[in-house]
Amino acid sequence: MKTFLYDRHIALGAKIVPFAGWEMPVQYQGVLAEHQAVRQAVGLFDVSHMGRIKVQGNDAERLLDFLSTNRITGKPPGSATYTVWCHAHGGSVDDVIVYKVSGSQFFVIANASNRDKDLAHLAAQAHLQGLDVEIQEVFSQAGILALQGPAALPLMASLMPEVATLKPMHFLSLLQGEEELFVSRTGYTGAGGVELYGSAPCIEKWWDLLMEEGQAYGIQPIGLGARDTLRLEMGFALYGHELSETIAPNESVSAWTIKWDKPDFLGKTALVEREQSSRKRWAYGVRLSDRQIARQGYAVLQESVPIGEVTSGSFSPTLGASIALILVNKPLQKEDQVSIQIRQTLCPAYVVGLPFVRKTA
Repeated sequence: MKTFLYDRHIALGAKIVPFAGWEMPVQYQGVLAEHQAVRQAVGLFDVSHMGRIKVQGNDAERLLDFLSTNRITGKPPGSATYTVWCHAHGGSVDDVIVYKVSGSQFFVIANASNRDKDLAHLAAQAHLQGLDVEIQEVFSQAGILALQGPAALPLMASLMPEVATLKPMHFLSLLQGEEELFVSRTGYTGAGGVELYGSAPCIEKWWDLLMEEGQAYGIQPIGLGARDTLRLEMGFALYGHELSETIAPNESVSAWTIKWDKPDFLGKTALVEREQSSRKRWAYGVRLSDRQIARQGYAVLQESVPIGEVTSGSFSPTLGASIALILVNKPLQKEDQVSIQIRQTLCPAYVVGLPFVRKTA
């Protein structure tokens, strides 16, 4: 599959790679230059491979709250909530953001590889509970842009003044002619900025407008390569790495989303049991002592004893050091020493707090 902006990516010289069934730009100028552009100025991502799902009806909020580890009920209209969805056995279905338009109107942004699974999960749970909910995907009609970096808000506010006062994890809806455009203070880079959700023509228009008007702000198109290094520096989860069918949310860097005082949510019983069992694992960030890259699946050892594995790792352009997220079978403390098995070498590393770099907005 290709997004609506595929031809624009080719014209900009993007290197295209397959990702979750899509042909997506992994880089244009190079991952390092694009990473720094987002941290220092502003970058524009095409993330239209992710899916938007509308959830509407009298029981929409009830359904979404039951599916979510985080709290959805009672949030104000215009709020966006990051959460994890679980199976009854505690495995992670996906990590998503739930947007509340009104008490009976919501939409969900799902990961590209999981959007069909998420759609089926929503429909199945609504059917099982006999709820008054209408679920509608807008995968083929809509697209998503992410404008990220310290200059993202000034650029967006110069074109849309309403954005200047928008709070983080909140969104607004605007009419662009006859087209509805949602603009949210969200993003997965830690560099600040906005995301835009709209129809294909609307997204094409805004890509062109932002690339043109953004020249004065140093805008660059950004590929999936830099998107990954940016989210890793923040210690954010990537589904299939830090969360999966076999990695429960309370074993992940997204454990903070779990509101244990909620009366009930799907998977809560299993998560409580895991929390109290010997099978419980813990997620941490580590900084390596040299520039070798720790890849997913590499063994983590402490005093020569295997204790877990790497879930994500890369070189951090901001820190000038190699970093990784790990999943281990014992609790650790900051500054604890571990080793990463990188081919035939045991590379020393030490536990650090997350995020690896400071969030700028």
